[in-house]
Amino acid sequence: MKSVIVNLILTTALWAVCPVGAQQWANERVHDRVAPTEEAPHISFAGKQSMKKQLFRSTSASVTADFSCQSTGSAVTVWEEDFDDGAEGWTLTDAESFSWELKKMTGDKSFTAIDPDDTQSLFIEGPYKVFKRGIATATSPQLDVPANAMLKGYVGFSQNMDNYCRLHISVSTDAFATSELLWNSGDENGEKPWRWHEFAVSLEKYAGQQVQIRFTYTAGSDDDMNVGGYMGDFAIDGLQITGVEAVDQVEVATGEEIAFADMSTGDPTAWQWSFPGGTPETSTEQNPRVYYTRDGVYDVTLTVSNADGSDTKTRTAFVKVTGVAPVAHILPPATFRYSETRLPMVAPLVGVQYHDNSTGYPTSWQWTFGGVSPESYAQVTSNEENPVVAYNFLHQQSVNLQVANEHGESEDATDVSVEYSGLITNFEPGDQPTTFDMEDWGTFPGTNTIGITAYAEKFSKPSRPILVFGAYVYFVTASATSLTDQIADVGVHLYTSENGLPGKKLDSTWWRVFELDTPSGSTMVGTAFEFNPKVIDDEFFIVVDGIPEKNDSVDVSFAMADFRDHGNTAYMYKDDQWVDVSTYFPAGANHTSYLIMPSIVHSVMSPIPTDRGPLVVGKEAGTSKYPFFSIYGYETPIESSADWCRVVGQPNGLTLDTLLVSYDRLPDGIDERVATLTINDSISTYDIKVTQSVNGVSAVEAVAQAPATLCPSVFDQEVTVQLPEDSRRLMVVDEKGREWYSRELSDVERQVTVDASGWAPGTYFFRVLGNREVIVVKGVKR
Repeated sequence: MKSVIVNLILTTALWAVCPVGAQQWANERVHDRVAPTEEAPHISFAGKQSMKKQLFRSTSASVTADFSCQSTGSAVTVWEEDFDDGAEGWTLTDAESFSWELKKMTGDKSFTAIDPDDTQSLFIEGPYKVFKRGIATATSPQLDVPANAMLKGYVGFSQNMDNYCRLHISVSTDAFATSELLWNSGDENGEKPWRWHEFAVSLEKYAGQQVQIRFTYTAGSDDDMNVGGYMGDFAIDGLQITGVEAVDQVEVATGEEIAFADMSTGDPTAWQWSFPGGTPETSTEQNPRVYYTRDGVYDVTLTVSNADGSDTKTRTAFVKVTGVAPVAHILPPATFRYSETRLPMVAPLVGVQYHDNSTGYPTSWQWTFGGVSPESYAQVTSNEENPVVAYNFLHQQSVNLQVANEHGESEDATDVSVEYSGLITNFEPGDQPTTFDMEDWGTFPGTNTIGITAYAEKFSKPSRPILVFGAYVYFVTASATSLTDQIADVGVHLYTSENGLPGKKLDSTWWRVFELDTPSGSTMVGTAFEFNPKVIDDEFFIVVDGIPEKNDSVDVSFAMADFRDHGNTAYMYKDDQWVDVSTYFPAGANHTSYLIMPSIVHSVMSPIPTDRGPLVVGKEAGTSKYPFFSIYGYETPIESSADWCRVVGQPNGLTLDTLLVSYDRLPDGIDERVATLTINDSISTYDIKVTQSVNGVSAVEAVAQAPATLCPSVFDQEVTVQLPEDSRRLMVVDEKGREWYSRELSDVERQVTVDASGWAPGTYFFRVLGNREVIVVKGVKR
């Protein structure tokens, strides 16, 4: 049904358990509400109130610098509420069909694991009938807020009920004529079954004011009309408002963030912090956040100022940092995988960069790479934190990383696939193609009734710029009874990434439902969606949309990996926004990858050998040969930055070509000049630096046998040069133009013995400069 049009890349991918059938590109494309607000009474005492005068900002005219930080040791509770003595002072506004109550939480919902003396919590539970949904609020009395205040507490609920109901926490200074949302249960992550969620939100901006706190039982994510919530329940307990008091020292681990708290008096208007050894080391924020990566004891300084003056406070040894042993982790140059091996895929020949992704802040690194050395079984090592290597060998290669700091050491190892081109995937070794049955709601990913309209698979930035030719999508079902559903256009699109989500659409292709390929027996078969080749050098997405909404006559789905506890690359478009799949399905098994395989080719351009240096030529006009590899060819003419240097001849049509670099004679009075040749393969560019020098070797300088000679011409330790009359200088350079020997000659010298014991094996040019000519003799060091 579909014929091949891209024969370089779009090959089949075979899976270990279920082989992937070969697919071909197509010759044709398909044608193209409002919560009630009641003013709560002002109550001077509510719950357990304990105010400390020094916690509130002074209105003293003179500015005095002081500070502390938000920590267990510095926190002081100024108000708390656990509802064990009831809800005195609170205004409880019930929904029409359900109410707030004080309830002892038992079983898995018990609060005694957090507070052993707990007797009851504030509780609300929505009805199970959607038409009885509603909104209910619990509003605190007025509360005084100290400087650097935090509102803390616990809310118990199940994230699995987020579609039906949510709980909001908001704050107001004007009886909720206006308010600010502080916390939303829909933003929580982690285990989805019912559990107690601890929250801590800042009240810093309300310092010195009186506020009220409101809890609102409201609509879930599926209610666009904000009619109200139902089904789920929420419990509230352990509420506190805390301020900050001074401490002598705060102890943290490396990487642990410290929230510094300005406690200055006199109403400063500007702040200048200094954190030697911290990240960041300075800040002009009033309450900055800082972390440290190395063990030690650190001073902190704060200077505050206003129109009346300034003041400085230094706390010596205020921060004590203790590190931990590192845990090694390798971050490959790209994290998408070669479909045939499911190993991270990187480009050969060109430099690709590995990154240390270890935790615990190591101070030393030892990398070991296979396949990088020109010798097939040799290993290459590096002590850099994030080394760059170029692979000389294809296919599966090993990588090892050892990290250490003063607390210990750790090791990580992985293999990568070094490939020019192929199909890529995010499936990991062991992943099996499957779909998720959502019962009456449909199939994931596929036809559904819950408003999922598109699916996006994220692919990492490649190790080298790539061309994307298209993508295979592996459909599991593609059936429809009605003609409308049969001819529905299912689209596959290439998108850029913006802030980690699909951004700009680059290209698209569609097939109708009846044209989609499905498994043949136990063999997965991919449907090919062709793009006009696009250059990609950053994170990107493949998006699938157009799958008909679930009904009795249509069933369209495509494969994903089994849910796992890590490595989510799958996103879905729901309720007019992109949603990370790992935040939607039950925790513990909520990460996955779609079985979508783009077809790519790396931009690989490199001189041969790969470590060849710049081209150095002599002063006379000539032409030099420069072997060059390009997997995708190169455009002509090759751009030159100088008119005296150019590439002549035509490409040979092969991946390995010999460029003929032609250059004019170096003008008299100029010792050296440089040109740059820029090679373009339509994906990226490669620059060849050409240096013409009076000390270079020109092609027109014939390799001579006489009157200068070498003895022996193939040498190990020493070589003797027989010199003709009129010799003024002897120089020895290698094939890359690097100088290994040079000396001025007297008028009577006719023979020079050169110590070559420290030279690398290879070919050398012995240049004898006379009054009228230059003689070049070639020798070989074994």
